[in-house]
Amino acid sequence: MKFSPAKKIPSMKTVGQIIRRARVQRGLSLDQLSHLTKIDTRYIEALELDNYSILPSETFAKGFIRNLSQRLDLDPAELVAIFRRDYRLPDSGSTTKPHRRLVLPENTNQYLPFILGALVFLVYLFFQFRAIITPPKLTLVRPYPDAVLVSPVEIEGDTVVDATVFINEETKLRPDSTGHFLARVNLPIGETIIEVKTVNRFGRTTSKKVPVTIISK
Repeated sequence: MKFSPAKKIPSMKTVGQIIRRARVQRGLSLDQLSHLTKIDTRYIEALELDNYSILPSETFAKGFIRNLSQRLDLDPAELVAIFRRDYRLPDSGSTTKPHRRLVLPENTNQYLPFILGALVFLVYLFFQFRAIITPPKLTLVRPYPDAVLVSPVEIEGDTVVDATVFINEETKLRPDSTGHFLARVNLPIGETIIEVKTVNRFGRTTSKKVPVTIISK
């Protein structure tokens, strides 16, 4: 069966008005059009009334429109475009399926403090666990390796706030509130190695050794 060229459709008409007018112009009843397209009569009638609420789905509706357009010598693409306009924007007067909106429970705000508290607690646990498994940082500012010095020697550096610093296992000190430490240590004349070790409250340690030469006291 050959179809004549599809007719241009006035853009302000609805899908239902266009289909009904084309059907009437061809002298077809709803039953006859249903027989030709294999589309249930109630769905054709719903489309003509722009009553999309009883259609199975938007996808089915587009399929019905394309089939009807071919039988009625209409432009399927243009008719589907008009359907999308009316279906998406219900202020045209057609009856469309309402868009569902996400509705949160009324008592959501009651649980918000508990949720935030749980998140804060989890973040705290994360940092505590990280502190347990991660050795404390240790940065030595002075002395420089292989430096030639006069005793006593100033030993300066940075570590974590809650650490204890040991120098040559003899001198013990605590850093200040920023993690900074400074100590003056007497060393014997000659080549020696300064060992600085920091131990955090979980027993994790970090140590560094600095070779120096002491020329006098």
